[in-house]
Amino acid sequence: MNFYSYKCLTDQHYGIAANLLRLCRYCVREYRMHSSGKTFLLTAGDYRAQIVSVGAGLAELCWQGRHLVIPHKPEEMPLAHLGKVLIPWPNRIANGCYRHEGHEYLLPINEHGSQAAIHGFLAWRDWQVSELTATKVALQAFLPPSYGYPFMLMSQVTYALDDTGGLSVEIISKNIGNSVAPYGVGIHPYLTCHLAQIDDCLLQLPAEQVFAVDSHANPTELQPVDAMDLNFLTERRIGHKQIDHTFKTQCPQWEMRITDPHQALSVSLCSDQPWLQVYSGEKLDRKGLAVEPMSCPPNAFNSGTDLILLLPEQQHRFFFTVRGQNI
Repeated sequence: MNFYSYKCLTDQHYGIAANLLRLCRYCVREYRMHSSGKTFLLTAGDYRAQIVSVGAGLAELCWQGRHLVIPHKPEEMPLAHLGKVLIPWPNRIANGCYRHEGHEYLLPINEHGSQAAIHGFLAWRDWQVSELTATKVALQAFLPPSYGYPFMLMSQVTYALDDTGGLSVEIISKNIGNSVAPYGVGIHPYLTCHLAQIDDCLLQLPAEQVFAVDSHANPTELQPVDAMDLNFLTERRIGHKQIDHTFKTQCPQWEMRITDPHQALSVSLCSDQPWLQVYSGEKLDRKGLAVEPMSCPPNAFNSGTDLILLLPEQQHRFFFTVRGQNI
């Protein structure tokens, strides 16, 4: 099926999709609707992943029987946007308000403490499966225009497991409307060393700059990481430090790592995105570290920093990997 076809499906197309699901049912854990939609089980070597259709979310990733991301039960609505895809903006838009091409747009405020619109529209939408094998699933979503975001997007997320490389994730969005669309993308996994408290874990983070924030968590100015005691260029213990900051990453492609010396387990995330939100997971008892690669920083719809302006028919690609390693 053509990913970018957004015409109504014919009865023949529905038949093809139904046959595909019947053929691949062995890798669908639970073919019924629940709080997270449908669940797709992927396996490759020592890796196992569960993907849910709501939010195209990463519900579980294990390697050699150990958790690499904080999991959630598919039957439950996860806390803290666990594993969700964030489109058409990651993080926040201050006051739920932005201007684009001379027009002001208002968005629903869904984080009232900071008076912000957070994490886009697709984190709680049910995505549709377009490809399914034992090691790969592709999910698609159509984002229709709305009063606060009058633009049309088609997005596809592809999760693929490899027995040596681990999990790779690709997110492609295309502007299928007639006007230029402001756009950003991110994803919200919580890396964990098999649910160990992060206090005793080591963190290595390839970033020399980090945003200071105001009282509503909006970015103000980039600071050297040393100025905020957030220098993890050389691997060091996290300890009791509370982190909820946006880092500017280094190099076209970078890799960060969290390590638990007691388990001799390391989890790494590699991406080419210029921004990374890191959160020490207080909402989840500090059993993992939110590591969110992003195409733009918070409030980019207002600041314009690395905001993507998708022309009609233009697409954007986002990619990252997660893998485990014994040390």
